[in-house]
Amino acid sequence: MWLVGETSEAIRGSKLPSNRQVLSRFYFLHYYEFQTIRESATTTARELLVVWGKARIPVRQEYHVVSKVKEIFSEWQSLLKNKNRFTATENSKRDVFLEKLDELFDVAHTEALNLIKIQEDHDFLIAQREKGRRGCLGPVDKKLLKLEERRMERHVKAEARKIKEDSRVSQVSNQPENDVDTSDSCDIWDNDPVHPLCISTPRPKRQKTSIRPNGIISPELAAALDRTNVSDRNATYILAATAQTLGHNPNTLAINKESIRRARRTHRETAADGIKAAFTVTAPLTVHWDGKMLPALTGKATVERIAVLVTGEDIVKLLGIPKVPNGTGIAQATAVFDMIQEWEITDDVKFMSFDTTASNTGRKAGACVILQEKLRKELLSLPCRHHIMELIVSKVFANVMPPSTGPDIKLFQRFSAEWNNLNHQNYSSGMADNIVEAELLSHKTSLIEFYTRQLTEVHSRDDYKELLTLALVFLGAQQGAVRFNSPGAFHRARWMAKMIYGLKIFLFRDQFHVTAKELAGLRQFNVFIIQLYLKAWYTCQIPATAPRHDLQLIKDLGQYKRVNPAVAKVAMESILSHLWYLSEPMIGLGFFDAEVPPDQLREMVLALQKRGSVDCPVRLKLKEEEVAQKQLQDFVTSNTTKLFSALGINMDFLQQDPHTWRTNANYKAGKQRVASLKVVNDVAERGVALIQEFNSTLSNQEEQKQFVLQVVERHRKEYPNANKATVTKTTQNL
Repeated sequence: MWLVGETSEAIRGSKLPSNRQVLSRFYFLHYYEFQTIRESATTTARELLVVWGKARIPVRQEYHVVSKVKEIFSEWQSLLKNKNRFTATENSKRDVFLEKLDELFDVAHTEALNLIKIQEDHDFLIAQREKGRRGCLGPVDKKLLKLEERRMERHVKAEARKIKEDSRVSQVSNQPENDVDTSDSCDIWDNDPVHPLCISTPRPKRQKTSIRPNGIISPELAAALDRTNVSDRNATYILAATAQTLGHNPNTLAINKESIRRARRTHRETAADGIKAAFTVTAPLTVHWDGKMLPALTGKATVERIAVLVTGEDIVKLLGIPKVPNGTGIAQATAVFDMIQEWEITDDVKFMSFDTTASNTGRKAGACVILQEKLRKELLSLPCRHHIMELIVSKVFANVMPPSTGPDIKLFQRFSAEWNNLNHQNYSSGMADNIVEAELLSHKTSLIEFYTRQLTEVHSRDDYKELLTLALVFLGAQQGAVRFNSPGAFHRARWMAKMIYGLKIFLFRDQFHVTAKELAGLRQFNVFIIQLYLKAWYTCQIPATAPRHDLQLIKDLGQYKRVNPAVAKVAMESILSHLWYLSEPMIGLGFFDAEVPPDQLREMVLALQKRGSVDCPVRLKLKEEEVAQKQLQDFVTSNTTKLFSALGINMDFLQQDPHTWRTNANYKAGKQRVASLKVVNDVAERGVALIQEFNSTLSNQEEQKQFVLQVVERHRKEYPNANKATVTKTTQNL
């Protein structure tokens, strides 16, 4: 091989692979095993990652390594084109390339030196990056070499057996017809229909259908099979039966597992490339992420994956769900940054949405801080308001209910086991309890109106509707027979289960035995969620109302101290530690809140003249007495205009009276931009649900897994349901 030397059937050696070894292996796969450039690069990359894994060094994602292999091959190809030219420029290029060949083919993670915990591994990576690549892997390569030698030995033996068998069959086929005793022979080979002595009539030769070069698998069919999670093996059964039903002879079609697998892989890759190429941005984007521990694609280990998506005006797009070495802030930030860079949307990302965990919000090592450092710009924070509300209800539940050990809540576990023995139509509403009635009677009418109105809204999850129905039953608003859903999960982490179980157990308190302490705790908990919490929960998704609702919740909790001081205290402590939407930039959402009166809007416009904080904290740290008496305009400063700038809103409407804003074109455009913001991180949770569904199916190759996710996401958007009008519509090839 020109410049590089001999080709290689495996990556061997006592050091991490060099550029020369990578090219030698790639060349062998491409020119001797007839693999495509992509296949050769992918195979080489996977073998590289195995060696680097043995060295315990964090590495980049597989697709990055594949791209790097392609790059060095392209560099070699460009030199090859001019191999017969010996100008000073060409000679210089060759000298530089030759010098680089024996350097390390570096695929280490960008933060590898920070992520490595063992000093020996840290020093080994530094030494390998030096000229001469000091150090070695020790016994690792010897073991890999022995495995490769055994594999090659098995391959040679298999080839020898094949040659011997072909020779035997050829001898039998060449015998004169009258020398063959077909009657006895067919008795011997009754179960071997492919043996030449058993063939009475020629088998129909399988031909590929003329419909398309890859057989019967079209891009649309490949996408549908992926979306429905049909394996290659099951697809073979389905397609063979379908072809026969439609009047085709399956023997004339390319219906076998391997052909289907290859076609699906090709269509996935083409579709994923097309999706990325077609992605265009016309408005500011918010990047969302959320992590989850999942089984590895191979083996029994578990890996951390992080779902990365972006949203904007009419945009909800999955970027990818890559593996990360751990759940630390730096690992998550690096994965998010890599996805943004890969999709080339750095300039378009203006906001970030995340769960308010320590790994995300840490002041020094949080993912939010590190991501902004990598992007070299400030992003406005849109922390998940659902997650903030979950923390509040969890703290209240822990305060009022008796302690329970273990991952499951024992009271809920008992109720779930007893559910089938209860008379589901013999329940008692919460208002039948004298204490509950005394506390909720004055709010009953307004609460029933709110919950009834919310039931008419579209909700993304069924348990949101179930919770509203239970609230109405608790208030005595549901008459006649009520259909109760069977109890679901009772794991401590399921925050909504706390409310659903709490209401159900109280409704069936006359049939299900609870202790006096448990009943008292459920009473306090249910009164809190019915009177205060559910209204805050169901309105927290609206961006424009976020500042006003947070401020109102603090004031309501101050009033709730008269009802239950202990509950009000823990809830107040929780919300005061999450004043993200009262910060100087995010208070600007309130300018587009239809419930804010014009007089207050005028005060907010005047407050824009106040000088903002130099450091401009993204989350306020205030005490209850500092917040309770304040209004929205008290949080507005000159820093509030950062929100308008990030959204690209023309601020000319601020020069006019608020009475005229609703007819102002700039204000209406700004209101639409604000409404497109996602102040909850549900899209990232749906991304996590997507990888959970497809993690262990269809492919155990990382690159193909990412292609599957892209194809499935688009197919779900194209075909949101299985109605005939939907599935038969004419669309472009997926």
